[in-house]
Amino acid sequence: MLWKYWLAAACIAAAATPALAQQSNALRPEATNPLVVTGNDWMNSAASERMAFLKGVANMIMAEGAYAKGTNQKIPPVSEGIMKATETVKPGEFEARITSWYEANPSRLSTPVMIVVWRNIVKKQP
Repeated sequence: MLWKYWLAAACIAAAATPALAQQSNALRPEATNPLVVTGNDWMNSAASERMAFLKGVANMIMAEGAYAKGTNQKIPPVSEGIMKATETVKPGEFEARITSWYEANPSRLSTPVMIVVWRNIVKKQP
């Protein structure tokens, strides 16, 4: 059950990624924020590093959810969406789907990983 929350942590990173809110390439967060993980970073990492990234993001989502619950606030929609996605997508499958997306879109390696998670796993857009 805990694994369902590890990917939910991705929502914090997604919410913190200005490019997620922007639908254009005008804002390039990877150029201004070295903490934003892009496809270049993802594809140059071992599977264990990719899973560590996803687990770290999940921990942030769990913390956000616990804070929201403790302060009687609603869990943010991005967190909720990622948590819902974990009901049908297993942790290893998240890693595989992200990797497959970058393999199918080599010209888009500058796209932040959290945008791929949101659009292609949570929202299921091609």
